[in-house]
Amino acid sequence: MAGGTRLESAQQMEPTAFKALYSFEKPKPEDENLISFCRVGRRGLQATQLAWNLGYKGARNYEGAYREWFQKEGWVEDLPAQGCLS
Repeated sequence: MAGGTRLESAQQMEPTAFKALYSFEKPKPEDENLISFCRVGRRGLQATQLAWNLGYKGARNYEGAYREWFQKEGWVEDLPAQGCLS
């Protein structure tokens, strides 16, 4: 899983380095909702499973993936690419 290495690396970063790289606060293992998603669903599920293994018990997978969101909500032009860890 290519994204797993990046997710594991991000989880091990100091909070200030994480924020500098991704422009948002590093999630905490006790956070209730850490949502993973991808275009089809496979990588989102893998990222969720990895997050669980790393202690993020609030990790969730958006099973419908980006395809479902796009069909229901439409296009967002300013979607930040850096925010994706999977």
